[in-house]
Amino acid sequence: MEESRQELIQQLIKIIDGDAYRKGTKKGMCHPEVTNHMMKAAGGRAAFIKQAQIIEKDPVLGRSIKFIPGNLGMDIVQVHCAVEIMPELCSRIGIEDPRVRQLRYIHMMEQWKEKAGGTWLTAYYEDELDRLNRGKCSEQLRKQMDDEQGALYLCLDEMLHLEEPSEKPIFSARVFQNVTGHDGRITPSKRFRKQYQKRVCGIIKDYSPEYIEDMSEDEMLATHGILSYSQTLEWKGRVICTLDDGHVIDTGSLVYGTVLNAKTLEHIESVKLPGIQRILIIENKANYEKMEFNENELYVFCHGFFSPKEVRVLKKIEESAGEAIKYEHWGDLDYGGIRIFQYNKSEVFAELHPYKMDQDTYCQAIENGAGVPLEEGKRRKLEMLDAGMLESLKNSILTQGMEIEQELLI
Repeated sequence: MEESRQELIQQLIKIIDGDAYRKGTKKGMCHPEVTNHMMKAAGGRAAFIKQAQIIEKDPVLGRSIKFIPGNLGMDIVQVHCAVEIMPELCSRIGIEDPRVRQLRYIHMMEQWKEKAGGTWLTAYYEDELDRLNRGKCSEQLRKQMDDEQGALYLCLDEMLHLEEPSEKPIFSARVFQNVTGHDGRITPSKRFRKQYQKRVCGIIKDYSPEYIEDMSEDEMLATHGILSYSQTLEWKGRVICTLDDGHVIDTGSLVYGTVLNAKTLEHIESVKLPGIQRILIIENKANYEKMEFNENELYVFCHGFFSPKEVRVLKKIEESAGEAIKYEHWGDLDYGGIRIFQYNKSEVFAELHPYKMDQDTYCQAIENGAGVPLEEGKRRKLEMLDAGMLESLKNSILTQGMEIEQELLI
């Protein structure tokens, strides 16, 4: 296509393009008025008129595009353009017809939906398909589909079909080892964290039933099998762990605390709890550090939401514990503390009870000036939350309009 016609053809494509065209329902003629913006985009008034004259003389384009003169033939005031000429316009300047592109995206999204196989990701793909079928096509979607070669969907698919938890760099390298066209300065093992983690977490937050309010990105990913190397399980107390290679770890001599990394957690096969009568989960690190070693108690530090590997070991602890063992959780007197308690009761220790998370403790803390104002967003979430065993704490927070973090009680 000659350079002298490209700018105006690009303008005509923009005029025809839109939700209705991409949806396949736009027919007939377009009759846009010529604006200063259109002329400027075509290189100015003189260039616009020259390009219009060339197009009208074109044996194919001229049958479907007419320019209406004005000002005694010295100007162009309107364009009559048949929608059906769009494929030819796109062909002339070497771009993909937006309707053809839309159908290609729909086909690709249907394939990803099929791979999701009725899992929670199906709802995400259905929403994306609904937008595409209505003719919607954002720049972000075009980037994901074409510039990034569907890498976001590769990440989602790999995450969904993980057979066992995977460290984040290994997961990233597995997804991107054969994906080309990306910034070569970012290695495959770092690409997920740098370019896709935030988007994947946004989808988890909106669609996954495993998401719990106030989870960090690492916690969201961990519940879906993508682990950070920093994940550890920390406790004070005597636990005898037998690894799958037969080695035994007895933490009874580590009176200042035990920290087990993700790899060790992965290889713990069984545990014993000699003498332990009480297990206390502590959400605040300073309070955890202040607890003295007690041969009858196990203090577990809770950094937030436990990862799958941590939950796996804690469930082994629950399985080996006697019925007389008492399970308690000491958390913040706020929305996040209530949610973490509920998660630990649901996913970790079924017999878990709150410790120092009652109405009296809350009121005493308020009297001591330890409260911080409750944000309006959290208030709305609290009002809708079934707090279960912590319903009285929830009502106190709503009544007083104040939350309390453990740090304020130290």
